[in-house]
Amino acid sequence: MGYLENIKKHAGKQTRVEIIFSQALEEDFIQLFSERKIACRYTKLRDVMGAGYSNPHLGDAIWPQLNMMYIIYCPEDESKKIIQVVEELREKYMGEGISCFISEATEV
Repeated sequence: MGYLENIKKHAGKQTRVEIIFSQALEEDFIQLFSERKIACRYTKLRDVMGAGYSNPHLGDAIWPQLNMMYIIYCPEDESKKIIQVVEELREKYMGEGISCFISEATEV
């Protein structure tokens, strides 16, 4: 299937999933996504800085850690599987910040 045909096939209502988490957890996310065959298409942003409900991740001398961010557009049923991964890793790594945001999106 060609590029334009593929876009047209997936156009329409999608769920946008944004996950922001400590870089230290990336291997865990990749492993679980791979095992469950979810989040195969994503945008990954490295060196994301911010302050949330856990310690700040600012990449400086005081708060040296950094975050990562995944943006995933997928069908609603897949977003529920992604949320399960987020919840599992939140329980496993209670001291690390893991944020997940869901919204509707439409590909045109």
